[in-house]
Amino acid sequence: MAVNHGTEPWPARIRGPHGEVLGAGLAVDDRHVLTCAHVVAEAGGDGAADPPTGPVDVDLVGQPGAPTTSARVLPDCWVPPTVDGRGDLALLELATPLSHGPFAPLRRLRSWGRRVVICGYPQTLEQGAYVRARLRGRSGAGRERVQMDSPATGPQVVQGFSGAAVVDEITGHVVGMVVSTYDDAAGGREAVAVGAPASGLSWMIPVETIVHHLPSLRDRVTGAPSVDLDFLRPDPTPVDPSTARRIADFFGHRLPANVLVMVTVHPGSGAAAAVRRAAVRSSREFRPAGGPSAGPDDDLAAPPIGSIDLAVDAAGRSTGDMSQRIAGWAGPADGAPAGPRPDDDAEPPPRALIINNLDAAAEPEQLLTEVVLPLVDQAPARDLRMLLTFRGESVPLRTALLAHRVAALRSTEDAARAAYRVVAPLVADAPPVPARATRLRVRLTALRAAAAQGDASLPARLADTEWTTDRALREAESVRQRLVAMRDRWSELRGRLDAFLAMAVRHGLSEDPGLGPDQRRAHGLFVDGPCDLAAAEAAVREYGEALLGRIEAGRGAA
Repeated sequence: MAVNHGTEPWPARIRGPHGEVLGAGLAVDDRHVLTCAHVVAEAGGDGAADPPTGPVDVDLVGQPGAPTTSARVLPDCWVPPTVDGRGDLALLELATPLSHGPFAPLRRLRSWGRRVVICGYPQTLEQGAYVRARLRGRSGAGRERVQMDSPATGPQVVQGFSGAAVVDEITGHVVGMVVSTYDDAAGGREAVAVGAPASGLSWMIPVETIVHHLPSLRDRVTGAPSVDLDFLRPDPTPVDPSTARRIADFFGHRLPANVLVMVTVHPGSGAAAAVRRAAVRSSREFRPAGGPSAGPDDDLAAPPIGSIDLAVDAAGRSTGDMSQRIAGWAGPADGAPAGPRPDDDAEPPPRALIINNLDAAAEPEQLLTEVVLPLVDQAPARDLRMLLTFRGESVPLRTALLAHRVAALRSTEDAARAAYRVVAPLVADAPPVPARATRLRVRLTALRAAAAQGDASLPARLADTEWTTDRALREAESVRQRLVAMRDRWSELRGRLDAFLAMAVRHGLSEDPGLGPDQRRAHGLFVDGPCDLAAAEAAVREYGEALLGRIEAGRGAA
């Protein structure tokens, strides 16, 4: 099947037994149309759990003359919606094949904040209506769906859009399929027309979830999966329970760390099996079909579904290959401009990733320097979580990584101390900056000496120092961010007070005796030493309300 990237896929309308439009669909090839199970179920059947026994009508809107043909649900391609919001997919086989494309260029979603375009068929506009929206994030049971936000002033996703292709506005790739919308006025029920009251909230089923439920479509999907295929090879090795628990706690944010280093020893170890299992169990696409904990080791801990954005195996791979793999997932989608558009949010890098077998890469030192360390530098500020695994103790690589992190700790502590010097005279209870970098530099020097002497205690000491450094980095960055937030809040409140004072001057109220106590109390909090931000906020608010009340009263008297 040829995929025509950048070309809008031909949509389809799904009709009921009386000719009513039930929803939309998207042609994935010349014989098959994908839609929502609840759309097809409305055409008749034995219940939500069963597909319709008869055919449904499909309007091939993109074909000349928009011919109508019948279609049936393919066996094993009926995934009815569950009570908790999973599934809701149906793959239809057309009685008459399409003469030609373009067919839906399905592609795995790689970044958030993307603007998308959707064409649906609400009851009052059966010829179709276009809606623009922005992708906001995963939601629902199993994180199977993605929330979309539409501007409140424009057309919105309503009833009749279910089954419609969600098309990336820049690339033309189909990144998902509309499944539901939310209407505040209807108490959560679907709206019935483009002009009906709606919240602007809707949801799509992303391509990864579609492929999870309908694996027969995998060969029609482009873009590398979020999990390298090396993690998927069958492996009878029993999973090490303690390693599985530690990984689950790390990616479940129950472990206070940004970088977790593990030694798996060899590919057949229980620790290596735990790493592979974590990558697969967290994948929306490759997780076991029976659920997030299906399988012989279902009693073991696993990371939450969707908690690992990318899992790559470095064994035997070049630095360039690894760099492209990570950048390809983290960066703009294919065909996007070099920089974000002015009205677009910046696209964040992966929030959590696994780099497996780092020391087995073709150029491990270069990979560490050019790819891993720049990511490590981002970890504390972005709360980026990285699991780095080594097959061996890899002391030179790990001490190089540790030295880089200790240096980063020193820089972070310096930045935090600079912020403290600014904030402490202004704000009460400014948090003190911990000083751990010097002690850790001493420990690093001792570790290097122990490595030269072949000290048997080195692996345990190295692991403990790695863990201590990571915790110190997290704490130092947290303190720095708190201090910056305090400084910004103080400046914002002081600016608000200054604006009120200027307003009082303009209205001749700067010497008003009724406003004097409120004005002096608010002003004093900023000039009489470090202030309590909560008290300052309350004082500025009270003065502002009193001032605005006097101004309004003066207008009424006039």
